[in-house]
Amino acid sequence: MNMNKLTLALLPLIAVLATGCGGDDGESGATGPAGSAGVDGTNGTDGTNGSDGTNGNLAVFTVQVTNLTYAQPFSPAAVVLHESGFNTFIDGEMASLGLEQLAEGGDPSGLISEALAATQYLDAVTTPGATSPKSIGTMSTLLVPLLDVDDLRISFTTMLVNTNDAFTGLNAADISNMTVGQTMSFMAPTWDAGTEANTETADTMPGPAAGAAGGGGASAGFNAERDDLFDSVHFHRGVITNENAADESKEGLSTSVLTEADRWDNPTARIVVTRTR
Repeated sequence: MNMNKLTLALLPLIAVLATGCGGDDGESGATGPAGSAGVDGTNGTDGTNGSDGTNGNLAVFTVQVTNLTYAQPFSPAAVVLHESGFNTFIDGEMASLGLEQLAEGGDPSGLISEALAATQYLDAVTTPGATSPKSIGTMSTLLVPLLDVDDLRISFTTMLVNTNDAFTGLNAADISNMTVGQTMSFMAPTWDAGTEANTETADTMPGPAAGAAGGGGASAGFNAERDDLFDSVHFHRGVITNENAADESKEGLSTSVLTEADRWDNPTARIVVTRTR
């Protein structure tokens, strides 16, 4: 057979065999599962605490009273730091309502409110409780801006509670430009608020002397009616007491529940102011 004819005859068979040698493509494999999440990082350590703050641009003052009387307790006091121009009282002028409430009933809150309303106000506190005779009271702390120490005044007002309306303290005492560590001491006399007659009876005074006689208490304190003929603040002449009440040749008040022990000499209070910062 002719070779060319043989080759042509075999071509279809070779094509079939070539096709049969290659299989069909396989299917794609399934997608593998996602990887697990990574582990969270550990928390950082806590920061250190900041240091305590200081009183910045403030000057700090302490105030403390000593009761110099023999038997007159002092009421809680109104202590005010302020600039010049504010007064808790003025000799010869009518007492404010706040001063009347303190001088008659030993309540300093009204006087503190009056100070708060003043444009000269800087800081104020009320001393806790009474200050017994012949004792030193609790120390109070007040703060004022450094810029205000060049015109600084202190007013301190407390009632002698075995009286009708007597009080002692300071009225706008000058403590300007005190240096840190400096102390100033003031001796204070006793004033009459001029708002209540000095009858010295158990039903008109709030103190322990009236209480021992069956009166006293809150109801015997402040009375809005003003029955003192002076009707103005003035220097107190002292209590009369019931001593010698039966002797017409001597001074004595039969209605008084006070004794010689309730008298006082002036000054009745020492107020010490210290600048601590």
